[in-house]
Amino acid sequence: MFKLDKNGTTLVMHKGNTGTLRIHLNGYSFGPSDRAYFAMGDGKGTIVKSAICEIVNGCVEIAFANADTKNLAEGSYPYGLTVATDPVYDDGKIVNGSCVITPDNDHVVQIVDTTALI
Repeated sequence: MFKLDKNGTTLVMHKGNTGTLRIHLNGYSFGPSDRAYFAMGDGKGTIVKSAICEIVNGCVEIAFANADTKNLAEGSYPYGLTVATDPVYDDGKIVNGSCVITPDNDHVVQIVDTTALI
């Protein structure tokens, strides 16, 4: 289960959850050469999930597999999304493009224990 809070800044998901998160950026229309880089960290400088994402039907699609979160402790994991037109890559990350949009660091993924489903 994915659940977005009312402010749209915290995404709540259960440990080990699978699914695809689709993000639409208000006021921005994606072009055919746009790509997005998603990164979620532990708040201490370590990236725990990252992916270069395609744009599908006007949304960034980020796939979550069981292995992405099953071993994470409950808590908040800051995430960022960088969107670039005609991106330049370095070490698997988008570092430059003709238009780069990066949200602020107030966005977090809140991991909760799967026992909440029982």
